[in-house]
Amino acid sequence: MVTIEYKTRNKDKMTNRKREVNKYKFARYADDFVITSQTKENLEDLIPMLESWLKQRGLTLNKQKTQIRDIRKEGFSFLGFDIRQSKSTTLRIGSNRYERKAHKMRINARPNAKRTPSPNARPKEEESYSCFIKPGKKETKEFLAKIRGYLKNEARVLSFDTVLKRLNSKIRGWLNYYRFVCSKKTFQKIRKEVLDAIYRFLRRKHPLKPWKWIKRKYYTTVDKDPHNPYAKTNGKRKREEILINAAKDVPIIRYEKVKGTNSPFDPTLTEYWNKRQTKWGKTKFAKGSKYEQVYTRQKGKCPICGLPICMNEAFEVHHILPIRDGGNNSAKNLTILHRHCHKAKHKHLHSRVD
Repeated sequence: MVTIEYKTRNKDKMTNRKREVNKYKFARYADDFVITSQTKENLEDLIPMLESWLKQRGLTLNKQKTQIRDIRKEGFSFLGFDIRQSKSTTLRIGSNRYERKAHKMRINARPNAKRTPSPNARPKEEESYSCFIKPGKKETKEFLAKIRGYLKNEARVLSFDTVLKRLNSKIRGWLNYYRFVCSKKTFQKIRKEVLDAIYRFLRRKHPLKPWKWIKRKYYTTVDKDPHNPYAKTNGKRKREEILINAAKDVPIIRYEKVKGTNSPFDPTLTEYWNKRQTKWGKTKFAKGSKYEQVYTRQKGKCPICGLPICMNEAFEVHHILPIRDGGNNSAKNLTILHRHCHKAKHKHLHSRVD
């Protein structure tokens, strides 16, 4: 613990007070951890203590990864994210907020006050630091390198609908991991680089064809984006495989922290956790898609067991009226079930879904 002395004003009197705060902050995931402190000296003193503590348990620090960095100047990387504090001036001279505060200071000037502000009183410019968490630059480059390598090697012998299907799977997984932080510009960069890689792939695939022919064959305006490639499948269920759009299909959603000390094992908080699971389960589906409509219609619950379909649970889409009996793929004829409930449904262990 560290004791911090600070001053407070109470009826024009300055009083000294003391407050104890933790000297270090600790965050860990598996064998990766981060320790923060106010000064560099505190962290330098902590390293020998950590080494001796780990040595007793047969562990050692990785000296290549063990670094002391200033979060405001350099920042640091943790679990694929770049974390850094950037300087932000919250009260700039000449801004509307600055002028309002100056006007308020002049109006509130009292003639009987001990320290009367002058008519030309101006507030001081305030500066603060904001913490930004972004996808790591190294991880972004590695992901794009994998996409380009896939299009240069494996994709050469595959049909274009299979290529797009596998690309969508790779891209969606990467975007879902980074969708909770400041990643708008990174997502735009990913889409641009992937479109360029697909363009070069199609040029290599049809070296003798003009660009107009390639564009007419592989690009569509279904989603009002003439630069978005697509492919028609030739299976029993004919459909179009369209390249995922990061800005449209995977929106950025800020993570909502759990309130206070709410525990999932508290029986009185069942409704709170059900609402939370339903809200985050909805983020599995593309915004505005028919699957999102089905999930909303079911209120995020499985019609078979009545339990919420959480974000990390496996689920499957079930046709109320089978296609062989004249059913279709519209939202009215679909329902979302847990994987085990879907299997049990087809084994006739449950009643028919209404």
